[in-house]
Amino acid sequence: MKSFKYIINLLVLSVIFFACSDDYDRSSGGDITSNNPVLNMLSQNEFLIEKAVDGEDGDFLFRSSWTAPRISYTNGLPVEVSNIQYELQAGVLGNEYEQAVTITETDKLFDDIYSGEFYRVAEELVEENFAGTVNLELRVLATYNGSSDTLISNSVTVVLLQEETVEPEELTIRFKQTAGAWEEFAVYAYGDSEVYGGWPGQVLEVGTDGWYSFTVPINRPINFILNDNGNGQQMDFLTDPVSDACYELNTSDGTWSAVECPALPITIRWKYAGTDWTTSAIYAWGGEPTGETFGAWPGTVGVPDANGWCTVSFASGQTAGNIIFNNGTGGDGAQFDVSITVTENTCFEITSDSYTVVDCE
Repeated sequence: MKSFKYIINLLVLSVIFFACSDDYDRSSGGDITSNNPVLNMLSQNEFLIEKAVDGEDGDFLFRSSWTAPRISYTNGLPVEVSNIQYELQAGVLGNEYEQAVTITETDKLFDDIYSGEFYRVAEELVEENFAGTVNLELRVLATYNGSSDTLISNSVTVVLLQEETVEPEELTIRFKQTAGAWEEFAVYAYGDSEVYGGWPGQVLEVGTDGWYSFTVPINRPINFILNDNGNGQQMDFLTDPVSDACYELNTSDGTWSAVECPALPITIRWKYAGTDWTTSAIYAWGGEPTGETFGAWPGTVGVPDANGWCTVSFASGQTAGNIIFNNGTGGDGAQFDVSITVTENTCFEITSDSYTVVDCE
């Protein structure tokens, strides 16, 4: 046992002796070695981006971070360096940074990336080819005072998906009062402008089966208020709708719900372009389920609008049947048949004995 203790003590003394030996070089100087910074991997690498509006950066996407380069002498002692600067670059994946765009220059070990900023980078790299998906790679370049070398990190791949820009379209909104007792309806809009004029806005006419409708222009933003034509009752309605839609309203508590749109009625318009008739009417027979679609002979007498157009409509479940235009009384030379079957909105220009199908204005 004593021999074993003796050996252990001898080993400890040997370690202390070599540790304290003056042969070990603890002085700075000599050759300098450096390890490149390491760009940290991302938890995800696909990002939806959109074009910046009015120079804004847009939504936050991710934080890109990296390690500082390790700069030391060959004996392992660190080299005191100052003013380490980092440049975060982007390039098209596979192009070996032949064209590199600087995202940021900083003395920090991170940079926050935003949607609009990335969009500008991608646009600069691929120009007119920026559509759909763009694959980029990122890297960090480090420089410091006293060295002409540039330390380059590894690369990290990012996939940019361009968010499709949807241009506002003119829409049609329809609604029906299923609860409540408003006798009139008007729609007021605010946001980009008062597109229907000042309060109470545009007065709406009731259509088939109690449905009202109004056209939404392309102006955005736009917010709607329905009211009883300025008689003291109102309810907030839609904001920035994106498609045609139909709603049922409860005006007693100001609520609404989206419903499937019923089929729209079919509209026939005509303009008399002759000289003989003082009035014009439309009659139809053989319709289903109503045989005389526009009433008994001579049918519906047209009331011209300011541009001379007369209008009738019938429900989508009704067939028009065989149409006859007449002068309101009929007889020889005062009527003629229409040889086509009307199954959609149709416009005619007529004379005393002929018709022409025209584009609806």
